Amino acid sequence: MTEQTPKLAAGAAPGRPALKRQSLYVNVADPGDPDLLFENAETVADSHGPLPLLDYLYDFAREPKLPREAWTREALVSSCLEYLMEDFFYHTPSSSLTGMFDPEGLNDAVRALTSPRGMVALAFHGGFGVNLIHFLAAFVDESLIIAPKARPQFRSLSAKDPATTLFETLRALREGRTVCIAPDGEVGRPQGTIQLLGADCAVNDGAAFLAYETGCDTAWSAMLRRGRLFAPIVVPGPSRAPGESYKGFRTRLMEFYRERIEAHFTGPPENVAISKAWRRRLKAAMVRQAALRGSV
Repeated sequence: MTEQTPKLAAGAAPGRPALKRQSLYVNVADPGDPDLLFENAETVADSHGPLPLLDYLYDFAREPKLPREAWTREALVSSCLEYLMEDFFYHTPSSSLTGMFDPEGLNDAVRALTSPRGMVALAFHGGFGVNLIHFLAAFVDESLIIAPKARPQFRSLSAKDPATTLFETLRALREGRTVCIAPDGEVGRPQGTIQLLGADCAVNDGAAFLAYETGCDTAWSAMLRRGRLFAPIVVPGPSRAPGESYKGFRTRLMEFYRERIEAHFTGPPENVAISKAWRRRLKAAMVRQAALRGSV
């Protein structure tokens, strides 16, 4: 073990045990420096080594312009960027990270996430989720984020306190504010399932219920890489139609959500950042597919 390791552990999480991914950061000089983020992701990718799951995703990629080896390497670096953001930047004040966002189109994204009718912004656990949280906290006024824990610096509400969270989010939407929620979260009881790329993902009804009850607008919100910067992307989603049943609306909204996640994982490799939860789901799909091939 090098002398860097305990310093990295203390710097990443003061007063806490060493990170589970600590061995990946041994050769990283300053993992908390945003100016070194992309160089450090390359170093972490070298320590990580090949990820077979990326070969599985490559077979679903839409018109890959890169050979398999180059594509999977780029996707691995993307996931390592996500590791670094989760482990070293989650507790960083959002105001100090505004320079990591591409200024081009930033105002358009903020306007797209703002509606006088209120806005449910659909996110998912992947695709530089920490960057999305910092973007919402820094640029989208009075936005709320539904998360496993309540964190005032992000204006987040705890999904583990459903009664209070439901009251606060309904009030926020009726006031024309933006609420960000990830239906693929593993907090609470799932009410349905979506399938993509052979994987099953349980989803909860929070976003659909809020959008249906308030008649607010919805949108997909995520982060994309643009060179050494990150750019928010916003795609308008369905809203409740006059006379539409809750079941019908929920089906439309979850299909929209499923399509956007699938587009993320089959898109350019520089944005294919795989979180722990999706790594588990996709790995199970990969194992099932391999078993089916073996039985033929």
